Amino acid sequence: MERILLVEPDYRNKYPPIGLMKLAAYHRSKQDYVRFYKGKAPYTTVAKFDRVYVTTLFTFYYDITVDTVRHYLNHVHEDNVFVGGISATLLRNQYIRDLKMKNVIAGQLHSSSALGYDDSINIDALPLDYDILDDVTYDYPAGDNIFLYTTRGCPRNCEFCAVKTLEPRFKDTNSLVAQVAAIREKYGDKRNILIMDNNILYSKQLNKVVRDLNAVGYVQNTRNYGGVNYVEVMLDKIKRRQSYKSDYSRQAEELIEYLHDFQRKLTGKDLAERYAELLAYVDSAENTLTAMNRVREDLIEITEKYRFKTKLQRYVDFNQGLDARLLTNKKMEFLSKIAIKPFRLAYDRAADEKIYRKAFEAAYSYGVRYFSNYMLYNYTDAPYDLWKRLHSAIRLYEGKPDVQAFSFPMKYAPVDATDREFIGEKWNRKYLSAIGVIINVTKGVVAKEKDFFYEAFGHNKKEFLEILTMPSEFIRHRMLFKEHGYLAKWKQRYHNLDTRQRRLLLDYLCGSIDRERIRSKKLQLIIELYSITKHALICRAGHQ
Repeated sequence: MERILLVEPDYRNKYPPIGLMKLAAYHRSKQDYVRFYKGKAPYTTVAKFDRVYVTTLFTFYYDITVDTVRHYLNHVHEDNVFVGGISATLLRNQYIRDLKMKNVIAGQLHSSSALGYDDSINIDALPLDYDILDDVTYDYPAGDNIFLYTTRGCPRNCEFCAVKTLEPRFKDTNSLVAQVAAIREKYGDKRNILIMDNNILYSKQLNKVVRDLNAVGYVQNTRNYGGVNYVEVMLDKIKRRQSYKSDYSRQAEELIEYLHDFQRKLTGKDLAERYAELLAYVDSAENTLTAMNRVREDLIEITEKYRFKTKLQRYVDFNQGLDARLLTNKKMEFLSKIAIKPFRLAYDRAADEKIYRKAFEAAYSYGVRYFSNYMLYNYTDAPYDLWKRLHSAIRLYEGKPDVQAFSFPMKYAPVDATDREFIGEKWNRKYLSAIGVIINVTKGVVAKEKDFFYEAFGHNKKEFLEILTMPSEFIRHRMLFKEHGYLAKWKQRYHNLDTRQRRLLLDYLCGSIDRERIRSKKLQLIIELYSITKHALICRAGHQ
């Protein structure tokens, strides 16, 4: 038996580390001890393990990832440290050079022989081990889903996309029905499915995928998810953690807390008294877990009677998006048999407006009402192109009050970039910073409301570029600076500049020229406003 430590660097991410979840399934099948850690574990922990696997995500996390790997190399022999995942695949030679290690695994783990084992197991095809997520307190926003693939790869080979390197061959994968059944049997049911395919619409088996989703309960206009009994799921989880020899104290504490909170939901006197006796027995027991298991069926019976059981619609999320160029009415007819939420479409170029519009109308005509748009910017587009795409999408939703939609601007960076500093040929540092400020206010998305859009992005090209030139604090706290007259003051000074002076202002804001080189009085006056912060403004207002 080996002791295996699975590591994810301590960056923020929405989705759990699927590669590590597959590795956990592999090693547990070998009866190995497995533990998951996020970040740099202390030496006293690391010293207990025989092997360390470090996953990698985006290349712009390179520095934090390398720092994490070095930490483990300081405590574990390099022969027993393995690095894999997205960034390791795209930058394999750079990792080998900078870390001076050999075990950098590129691509998918189709055979355990890549890890030095002789059983030739296709690790990439294994079911996910969701239990490792309970080893950490980090809360993955999308963690409570069934994750699966129905296809791998994408034949598009888009220049800006890494899929052609990560998953170079398009293929259909293992059985969806079997994957879902295995997850439900072991971990309990989950309401939604998150499908990680890169381009499912290329599959000739789309109709079969939909039929399989229907077979496991994902049917449009059908409320058939009744939730799970938390007590039953947690007791089963703790039992598994015991069998893994993993710590389960946190899970036991959470269950005890839940049982006490649940007591407030009981209304019948006899049942409330019976439940109170059960709790008193558990609380007074020397071993609370043993006690809970002894009265397991009673606890499940009572909590099942009073838990929330209203049937809910199950949703499918094709997380990587659906290819608008391939979305035909025939394919929409298939897809309309499942509830997709949100319906994700890419709208990466202003020239694709007709393609996007056609895809949207096809989806809408088949009953889709929840939309999300991926919009790439900072690539070959100009800043105004982003405004046009956002605006055309919002105009498309007009007259459709039943539509819920948002756009998700995604800043382009080369697939091998180790930071986020790339600036597209038609962009500049100030404009990119301003877009970041605007969408950070709305947590990364642009909603469909037209009035808000015009306020945030302007009514036209002139207003849009003007907003991008504003001080970041003015953009971030626009109403506050407007209320105190500073927004009007900035606009007045900006409108007093001629074309050449505005270009010089942008050069200054992008760091191309120093303030000492600026002689214009008008430019000096407007530059003064860029140093005013929200805090300073409030202080000034308080002294008036």
